[in-house]
Amino acid sequence: MLGIDYGCHQWYQALHAGRDFRIRAFIDDEPWNHRTRIGEAPVQYPGELVALVRKHDACAVLQVEGAKVPPVDSWAREELATLKVPVLVLPARIPPQPSVLLASLIERRA
Repeated sequence: MLGIDYGCHQWYQALHAGRDFRIRAFIDDEPWNHRTRIGEAPVQYPGELVALVRKHDACAVLQVEGAKVPPVDSWAREELATLKVPVLVLPARIPPQPSVLLASLIERRA
């Protein structure tokens, strides 16, 4: 998950309540947030994004509409494209079935 704003926390809670998806890490560039945790997920630097995607075999990188997103360099974006891992923008408002929405976004990008 790119960012740690309130919307990111809400999406974490919504997806964590289900069984289909897990947020494995939050990405933030502020040094005082590094290595803290949001639920079970650690907060990591943007430079660690690609390694985390590989380590956890991620199906997508998420960001929430309107949330402050840390800068992700062009190399990381190219690597994500090579790995066929999309960066998906989730709506700020959580839908009634968040896992269903996320699955449909992933399917459309496949």
